[in-house]
Amino acid sequence: MQMLIYPYGQDCEPIIRHSGLLDSNYKIAALASPGGWGQAGKYVTIRNSGVSLSVHESLKKVTEKFDSLLIPSFKAEESIENLLVDQIVKLIPRLTHVFCVANLTDANQIKLRNACSQISPSCVFEYYPEYTQPSTYNLKTPAEKYPSISPLDVPIVIVAGLWENTDKFEVSLSLREQLISAGYRVTQIGSRVGCEMLGFHSFPGFMFRKDVDAADKVIYFNRWIIQIAKMEQPDLVLLTIPGAMQDLNEKFTRGFGLLHHQVFKAAVPDVLVMCTFFDYDPSEFLKEISKSCCYRFGAPVDLFHISNLFIDITTSEEFNRVVTNSIYRETVSEMLSKMSETSPIPMFDALDQKDNDRMFDMIINKLTPKDIIAVMKVF
Repeated sequence: MQMLIYPYGQDCEPIIRHSGLLDSNYKIAALASPGGWGQAGKYVTIRNSGVSLSVHESLKKVTEKFDSLLIPSFKAEESIENLLVDQIVKLIPRLTHVFCVANLTDANQIKLRNACSQISPSCVFEYYPEYTQPSTYNLKTPAEKYPSISPLDVPIVIVAGLWENTDKFEVSLSLREQLISAGYRVTQIGSRVGCEMLGFHSFPGFMFRKDVDAADKVIYFNRWIIQIAKMEQPDLVLLTIPGAMQDLNEKFTRGFGLLHHQVFKAAVPDVLVMCTFFDYDPSEFLKEISKSCCYRFGAPVDLFHISNLFIDITTSEEFNRVVTNSIYRETVSEMLSKMSETSPIPMFDALDQKDNDRMFDMIINKLTPKDIIAVMKVF
C-alpha cells in the first residue's frame, strides 16, 4: 500500500523516521499538512534509507501516487476537524484502506465509515481512537485468585517520560530498530494506539478502564506481559509507558504518575530510560529524579534522553495548559557535550545518531550478564 499521511503534524515524525519498521505491505508515499499548522515545506528523513519526504501544504499539492490513508492523532477544534474530515471524504474514491488513530467526534467517525461503505465499498475503514483491549487477553479470571507478581524470565527495558512530549516514542522506535538490526528478538509494548502497524503491541486498554480495580491492573498487566513473552519468546521486552511519570505542580497533574506506579509494580525494569525536558544545567535535577525513581519504583534511572523542548511555566499558567517551547537541537548537543565532562549522569539525545549508538551500547552492556545467565539455563 502506498500511504498518504494527513493531517500531518509533528507527532508523526517518529513514524516517518522509522518507517522501515512498518509492515512490508505499507510504504509511506506522501505527507500533507493543513495550511497554518507550520509543517508545510519541512523535510523528514527516513533513518534507515536516508530518503527524505517533504510535507505538502495541502491535499491539492500532493503529486505522489497513494492508495491508502493514515489519519494520525491530532488536536483541533471541532469546526476544524469537520473541515479536515470533509476533505478526506473527497479522497475515498481513490483509496483501498483508511487507518484512523485520531479520536474523532462520533459524527465524523460515522461520516468516514459511511463514506467508505457507500462511495467506495472496497475501501476498508479501520478506527483506533483509543487504547483497546488486547484480543489475546481477557479479564475473566479474578486477580484475587492469583494475587502475586510473577517475574519475567527475560530482561525488560522501560522507556518512561518525566512529562509528556519528551520523545518517548522516538526513543523506543530508535531502540527497536537497533535491537532488530543487531539480531535480537524483541517483544515491544508501545505508548500509542495503532502500534500494530509498526509490528508491536499497543498499550493495553484495560489499564485505562475505570471499572477495573487499581490493584488488579497491576496483576493483569504482569500476567499479560508474561503471556506475550511466552508466545513470542523474545530476547528482551521493550516497554514504553504512556503519559507523565509525575505531576508538574498542583495545577498540572496529568494523572499524578499513577499509571507509571502500576506498571513498575507489575514489571521492574532491568534498564530504565527516562525522557525529560531540556535544561542548561540539569545534572542535579536528574540526580534527584533518579533517586526518586529508586525510592518510588525500585529502579534508578540508567540513562536520560534530553529533548529539545522546555516548559514555559508563565505562559502555561496564563493559558491554563502546559505550553512548551523548542530550541535548536545543536543547543542540546552543546549542553550534552559540556556536561558529559563533569556529570556522572548518562545523558543523551536519541535523535543524534552517535548518541543513539552510545545509548544502545550502554543498554546492551548492562543486559549482557543477565542474557548470559539466561542462555546458560537453557543449556
